[in-house]
Amino acid sequence: MSPRFPLKKSLRSVLLAVSLPALAATAHTGAAVAATPAAAQAAQQGNIIISADQAKKLAASGAKIIDLRPAKDYAAGHIPGAINLPWIKFNQREVDGVRNEFASDEVIERELAAAGLSYDDTLVIYENSALPGRAYVVFDYAGFKKVHVLDGGVGAWKEKLSTEAVTPQPSAFKLSQKKEIRVDKKFVEGKVGKADVTIIDGRDEEAYLDGHIPGAKSLPAPKLLTAERTLKPQSALAQVLADKQINPDDEIVSYCGSGVYAANNYLALRNLGYRNVAFYDASWDEWSRDPKAGQSIAYDNYTFNVAGGASAQTTADGIPVGGKSGVPQFIDINELKKASDDKKSVIIDVRAPADYDWGHIPNSVNVFWDTTLNADRTLKSTAELDKLYKAAGVTPDKRVIIYARGGYQLTHTYTTLSLLGYKNIDFFTGKFEGWKSK
Repeated sequence: MSPRFPLKKSLRSVLLAVSLPALAATAHTGAAVAATPAAAQAAQQGNIIISADQAKKLAASGAKIIDLRPAKDYAAGHIPGAINLPWIKFNQREVDGVRNEFASDEVIERELAAAGLSYDDTLVIYENSALPGRAYVVFDYAGFKKVHVLDGGVGAWKEKLSTEAVTPQPSAFKLSQKKEIRVDKKFVEGKVGKADVTIIDGRDEEAYLDGHIPGAKSLPAPKLLTAERTLKPQSALAQVLADKQINPDDEIVSYCGSGVYAANNYLALRNLGYRNVAFYDASWDEWSRDPKAGQSIAYDNYTFNVAGGASAQTTADGIPVGGKSGVPQFIDINELKKASDDKKSVIIDVRAPADYDWGHIPNSVNVFWDTTLNADRTLKSTAELDKLYKAAGVTPDKRVIIYARGGYQLTHTYTTLSLLGYKNIDFFTGKFEGWKSK
């Protein structure tokens, strides 16, 4: 691995990386496709993510068009000649409490064979935006060398859509050329703090601020897209990456909350010419539940506004009151599930709303811990806090179970509720299976 470029060279380095796909066009697209005008044009535009005109020309040269959307969307209208292969078929909703994992090799192999695909094929895949990352990482893992993505998804196709379904002839496809692009938590732990490694967090900024892998840099995947869901101009992306010192000569580890935005960033960086990119699929779902893994908080520290009128509830020894035994308890999954159906209990999820929306404990309510603070990082008044919690159904007469993915968030919420007079408080921070999403 080459040495890290100095900061003053970082923009030049990224701009150079942006031009690399053009040089690598033949290697990536294969001789048969590289000889076509469409392939040459695709190479000049970034090699992976291509325009509708380029997709049209590749299709005319024999490329297969793959519609990754659900079957109902495909039936309502798709690019003429497209095969429907919903990306969700490559995905497992949840594995061991971690959301959005790869399906098994057997399932991936079966679905690719059913779609009639082979390693000789040139593919143009599309969904609803320029970054159908969850599908792209599976094709990359499977070993396909000639995969292009339609910039802007189906919305970029301005010609008439078809409702005529395409039934492919199944192939004898086998995963004989797969390559492992995923890394596990142990791998990432070994990269934290390394000078030539950059860990990027693809979640929304508020989720990043709420807690992230130490040293990770925020690169929210949605911000790489325009309002039309096309990829932003490469010069603009290069500037963003240079500003964040995400250099093409570094080893990159991409993660997010559950692997969706991590996959999108993986695709975007590969399109820009970054070649040493690893995909941490289990992401924050796995990392955050290990107390020894460590996390960094990007928010400024909070303080208590004594003038706000909140008063602490403690024992004669000054210990905060809480839980059935007088102190809060860390409950297990069985007790949590009982509490989920108990009308006298309420589970309060204090993570960022974006994390809650992607997956939460059934019947839990979301009160983002940071909303209890004023802009100057002082605690809101008693009246404001009472209103905030009661609006979510969190009241002092109920047993309150705080669900968090970090000690900072947990202790802040416990302290705040204690100041408000809540006395029956417990915690859950362990592995949960059975996530619900909006």
